[in-house]
Amino acid sequence: MAKKTVTLYIDDSSIRLLLAQGKQIKKWADLPLEPGLVKNGVVHKEAEVAAKIKQLFQVRKIKTKKVNIGISGLHCLSRPIMLPQLPKVMLDEAVRREAKRMLPVPPEKLYLSWQSLPAPEGKSHVFLVAILRKAADALFKMLRRAGFKPDLMDLKPLLLAKVVKEATAIIVDVQPTEFDIVIMADGIPQPVRTVPLPGEALSWQEKLPMIRNELSRTIEFYDSNNPEERLDPDVPIYVSGELANESGLWQSLSEELGHPVLPLPSPLECPAGLDPNRYLVNIGLVLKKISPDNESGLSVTSLNVLPTVYRPEPISLTRILVVPGAVIAISFVFLLAALIQNTSADIAAIRGRLDTTDQLLQQKLAQKQLLAGKIAELEKKITETETSGGNFAAAVSSLEKQTNVVNGDLEVTVNSLPSSISLNNVNHTSSSLTIKGRAPSEEEVLSYLREFEKSGRFSDITITSMRRVEGASMDFILVLGVGE
Repeated sequence: MAKKTVTLYIDDSSIRLLLAQGKQIKKWADLPLEPGLVKNGVVHKEAEVAAKIKQLFQVRKIKTKKVNIGISGLHCLSRPIMLPQLPKVMLDEAVRREAKRMLPVPPEKLYLSWQSLPAPEGKSHVFLVAILRKAADALFKMLRRAGFKPDLMDLKPLLLAKVVKEATAIIVDVQPTEFDIVIMADGIPQPVRTVPLPGEALSWQEKLPMIRNELSRTIEFYDSNNPEERLDPDVPIYVSGELANESGLWQSLSEELGHPVLPLPSPLECPAGLDPNRYLVNIGLVLKKISPDNESGLSVTSLNVLPTVYRPEPISLTRILVVPGAVIAISFVFLLAALIQNTSADIAAIRGRLDTTDQLLQQKLAQKQLLAGKIAELEKKITETETSGGNFAAAVSSLEKQTNVVNGDLEVTVNSLPSSISLNNVNHTSSSLTIKGRAPSEEEVLSYLREFEKSGRFSDITITSMRRVEGASMDFILVLGVGE
């Protein structure tokens, strides 16, 4: 019989529960939440939310305490990272160093999870997920109060991507308080965006322009950062959530964005009465649990973002062996007592057993010598690993020095930017910084250029192009010399 999988997704407006047996959906429930119990994906009223979850399980007669959790992407960051090829024992530390360098939140305030991806020769490629500790701890504290133990956890955007069969696609999911945008390129979600809505009472006339603008901006961002792998017009946009039931609206998105727009289908057969658009996150959890090797286009399949401190403790081999060992020891004592009482009758048998014991002892001594040789080999490998660690630390130090130069140049670029100027592209190389943008007039461009001169970081500041476009706006290109 197929195993049962219980999934739970909580957002600001509701709790969604779904139970599947294998790939068959057996039970589901959706319980609305009063405003303020959960806000921006963070549990604020622990006791009230715990009571509602317990009530939901009781009503649906689900008795398990082990659940699989989907969480909002609001307090999470995810991105692929390319690193130099490193030994497996050093990769975790390298990922944490890179997370500290590139993420806007200090690592001590985050739970970090990552998964290795296929990489070019000489490189290590990983997919990193960072979750704000404050939001995660509030969720687990509430679940513990309700009597549940999380077994697996993943982000809502990644679970939606799990449902898609194509390796390259765009996903838009709209819920009452937020919407998600995911661009999957060759199975890797990049970028992933979760945008909060300013209120639940917004009309579609108010929400749709926001969604369209954010979607257009995200596609443009991806194309500008991947000029050789731009999204083709035939790459589909899949819509789910509330937007999936508004065919007229998502058809208008297709006309405006130039991509086919389709409702995101459920890979599981849905019973009558179940709206799959409300439960796609739960369905993604079911797929992740029963088919971790993936039947979709997603490459990030085995990543479990459940923090280590909240995972079930592995069964200890020592604990397994303690009771049988004790039983054996006690049995041996009783056997020895019986032998002592019958010494005169069983002396020959005892001598035979002593010979056997001596042979076993000799075998143990030989095994000990073998283990000593293996320990010496391991100590040699540890010394070699420590030497490699020193070389890696030097390489990381050099990389951090180069990164500081780049960050300083980009900081001047952003901090000096007048509000009237918009940038289209910024490209930094070892010798130059190229900036493309649009300004209302030449005066703003010259003012921006003077700010670069004041910084003293750049040489050979040149306006390589300035041309008037629609209205009075000016498109411009600046090239600035950079150094160490």
